[in-house]
Formats: sequence, C-alpha cells, structure tokens
Amino acid sequence: MSDADNVVDLNWAHERGADEAIFANLAGRLCEGTGTNVFVAHDGRLLTPPLSSGCLAGVTRQLLLELALATEEDLPVTALANADEAFLTSSTRDVQPIATVDGAALPAAPGPLTKAAIDAFEELRAGNDDP
Repeated sequence: MSDADNVVDLNWAHERGADEAIFANLAGRLCEGTGTNVFVAHDGRLLTPPLSSGCLAGVTRQLLLELALATEEDLPVTALANADEAFLTSSTRDVQPIATVDGAALPAAPGPLTKAAIDAFEELRAGNDDP
C-alpha cells in the first residue's frame, strides 16, 4: 500500500470520528494501521501480528517485544473487535489505547496490559532520549 493510500484511508477514518484505520492483510488476518502497529489483549495475553503479516516493523512495537510485554501471533482481523483491550504504537503516538472499534466500546481502555505497556515505554524513554 502506498503512503497516498494510507492518507486517504486515514482521512476516511477521521470523517467517521476515528483516530486510525486498521487493515487486514490479503489473507484476512490482522495487520496494521495507516502508520501504526496494533496490539490486542486476549485472556491476559498481549499479542501483535508478526512481521510476516505484512505489518510495519515499527520501532515502538519492537521495543515492547524486546521488553517481553507482548508476543507475536497470527490473528484474525476479528481479534481487534473481540479484544479485552487494545492499543496502537508508533514513533509519534508511543502507546495509544483503543477505546472503540467500529463504534463499539472495548471492555477496558486503557486496560491493565495497556497501562503496563505505557508505563514500561515511559520508563524506557525516561532513561534514554532515543530508546
């Protein structure tokens, strides 16, 4: 997908009151946002699509994986709407909780795993201006 396509899709999401558009890959699996990585929590586990899904190899995503806060897992696109909690990551958003998916509220925003990711990332940044 080109950057121009991402701009169009992000504008489409904004017109509908959303902060981000989330994509499935060609196999119908959860992939990424227009410029973000996505994390979902299910049954106490924090998961993010693997790079093989076609998602962006985001720096913030990688740092959270290195901190062992999440694991990579191939996920159906429905995993986002069915999540206990979820968040986006990017270099400009850091860790941003997701409160709703297609207008439906998630059970927790931010939930305990999202709060742990926010705290861990903030602690990492406090110790290094360029984590």
